[in-house]
Amino acid sequence: MRIPAVTILILAMLACLSGCKKKPAPIVIVPDIEKNHLQRNHIFGYVKYLDTETYNLQGDSITVSDTANIQHLLDICKKRCNGSDVSQSRQQYTSDGFLLHFTKFGNDGIAYHRDYTYSDDARIERWQEFNPNREDSLVTFGEYHYDRNRFLVGEKIYQGDSLVMSFMHTTDGVGNIIHTVQSFGKLQTTVDYKFNEDGLVKEIIEYEPDGKVFKTAKIEYDNYGDEVNRCVYKAGNQMIEYTYTQYDQAGRIRKIIYEDKLHHVKEHHYFFNYDSHKNWQTEVCAVDNQIVYVKQRKFTYYNE
Repeated sequence: MRIPAVTILILAMLACLSGCKKKPAPIVIVPDIEKNHLQRNHIFGYVKYLDTETYNLQGDSITVSDTANIQHLLDICKKRCNGSDVSQSRQQYTSDGFLLHFTKFGNDGIAYHRDYTYSDDARIERWQEFNPNREDSLVTFGEYHYDRNRFLVGEKIYQGDSLVMSFMHTTDGVGNIIHTVQSFGKLQTTVDYKFNEDGLVKEIIEYEPDGKVFKTAKIEYDNYGDEVNRCVYKAGNQMIEYTYTQYDQAGRIRKIIYEDKLHHVKEHHYFFNYDSHKNWQTEVCAVDNQIVYVKQRKFTYYNE
């Protein structure tokens, strides 16, 4: 039987449409070892400055229901909070997403300031913390040490001229830190890290100075490599902390629930007012339905 030419044409067009259907973009998960500071903190875009203002509302009897009108809640914050009820900070990043300066402001100006120094291949080499209100302005600094493969193997923290803390790291074949020895004077503790097939840390085991397990954190991720569950257990597999993070379909953080089971504390963090880069601009933290703080973020981007 001869097939009409029109039918052949329709079948050809359907085949073309089926074959030419746009495929979904592949999911790219950045391993922890390759992440910059912005990626580690789930911040998108080429951020130059991040300014943060936090309003402490603890004891003001403002409840979660007030988030129904988030702008009204922000107006309440600005009206009620002043002085010690408000804290401000600024973070400055390099164009490739690494933290360059961190400044915390007090009522009378800068409370302290921290600078970060990097090598040409974006390896952190040193940070320095200053207090402009003291004569000996340089208060604390840290130094980082690498092996011949440029893998991080050591950190030292000084206060004035005194060494107060050090870290010795063991790395795997790609530079992930898998074992750390922390030294505080004569006291030493150790931490082990385990990674999944995507290069994301999936388990953190902390040990007592005598070598016994102190606590273990187990971390789960979604298909996009974003953390969704973090459970912390004491030795004996007793859960003591739990963190759940919820995202929307665009990958924006919508809610974080944190529970400290030892102290019977449960925090809910709600996020609002996203910018065009998917970064949240308002966070509300509540404990037992009472809002304890509201945080506002303002982003300045390199390409805007």
